[in-house]
Amino acid sequence: MSAVRLLTRGSLLSASSKMFGKVIGFASTLILARLLTPEDFGLIAAISIVLYFFDVFGNAATEQYVMQKRRLLSVDLQTAWTINLLLKCLIFFVLLVLAPWIAELMRQPDITLGIAVSALVLPVMALKSPSLLQQKRHIRYEGLFWLALTEKLIAFGVVISTAVVLRNYWAFIFADLISSVAGVLLSYIWFYKRPRMSIIAWRKQLGFSSWMIARNIIGYLRSQIDTVFVSRHYPADTLGQYYLSRDLAMIPGHYLLAPAIEPVLSAFRETAKNDSYFLQQVASTILITFIFTLPIAFFVSAYGAKITAVVLGSQWAIAGQLFSILIWLLVYWGAVYVLELVLIATEKLRTLFIFDLIALGSVLIALTLALELYGGVEALATARVLAGFITTGLIIVFIFRQRVGLLLEIFGGGTLVAIASVISVEQSVVMVDYFNSFARLTGVSGLIAELLFGGIAFAIVYISLLVVIIRFAKNTRIGAQIHGVAGKLTKVL
Repeated sequence: MSAVRLLTRGSLLSASSKMFGKVIGFASTLILARLLTPEDFGLIAAISIVLYFFDVFGNAATEQYVMQKRRLLSVDLQTAWTINLLLKCLIFFVLLVLAPWIAELMRQPDITLGIAVSALVLPVMALKSPSLLQQKRHIRYEGLFWLALTEKLIAFGVVISTAVVLRNYWAFIFADLISSVAGVLLSYIWFYKRPRMSIIAWRKQLGFSSWMIARNIIGYLRSQIDTVFVSRHYPADTLGQYYLSRDLAMIPGHYLLAPAIEPVLSAFRETAKNDSYFLQQVASTILITFIFTLPIAFFVSAYGAKITAVVLGSQWAIAGQLFSILIWLLVYWGAVYVLELVLIATEKLRTLFIFDLIALGSVLIALTLALELYGGVEALATARVLAGFITTGLIIVFIFRQRVGLLLEIFGGGTLVAIASVISVEQSVVMVDYFNSFARLTGVSGLIAELLFGGIAFAIVYISLLVVIIRFAKNTRIGAQIHGVAGKLTKVL
């Protein structure tokens, strides 16, 4: 099999694995939202925040280190596996000791035991066969695909069954532990390689990992600081409503936008030396994310409460209000995702680190002001969104500071897309009012029917307006590229 075919097959299997995992995770969330309470989701959210932060803190970038080695020696693999295991064991013991203090710091005393038990997942996962890293390095994803899928299915079965029996957040913890143990056992059954502990090459790996660890910590804090704020200042019930609405808001980004944008990284690397064309490509990609995310944000802002009522149930009323606000995270997240790929492709990791620091600082300031001036959780959600938009706008201006024409095309195009989205929402609401009037006469009613009708009306109006905008803007540099992409997509469809 040629290298190109091998790479393509590996990429497809990797993407499929991620997609199946997310679909299974989404399905379990929908089921659990009706079996458990918002308080249960709040408690597991607080535990997850702690666990993932310490996991990031102890992440020695093992996988990245193995992948970037031109020649991987046996001692390199053994050292990477050993360092990862030792760090995760250390973090496990640290969490055991600090669990009461961390729970008090987050003002969620009920999670003390949950943190201690959940922490066991970290060293267990680190015990997986070192051969998994070799499989990824050699783009042999078929076995990895089935391993990941099996783990997800085991977790799904355990979490649903235990939730039915226990009716509390411990269902999540038991599912993580059981699926982790199963994953370790299956990794040695399918990819047996006897692990050997060694730290001979520890200097090389830790030297490589130090910058990655610092950046990952700041990046994680930037993305989760609002959830920490909610955890400290509101009860677990409110935290659960916030956490789940935030997850719902990011589903289009993680499921659709990220997989679509990831291949762009290779294109960015190939054209990075041609500064003018490179920035034009970047500008076009950012505007394409706006074409995708802005209409979703406007539509959910209008129908968020109804969507959550259908998807999650009546006990998630606060989540419906928050969902209508937090959906705007999707808009700037898409642009930031592209900009991060740009900075990585041009090897400007220091700039990316500085941006993460500035973004974290601005979010902290915005959340503190919102808490002091308003106090409501809706105000915190709004402050989080506004801080994200401001910092994203600043980095766009910074990257395109010497290409004012492209900068104007980005913001001008984004404005046109926003106007088209507003018109589409207004027309959709009008059509839904007509539908409700008709429903009262015929007896055909219901939130699902209303959302379907409103969504179809919105899509028809938006797509019609978007076609007009693309044709109108095809004489601009960005417009010409988007017009070409739209033409190819039309032919494929």
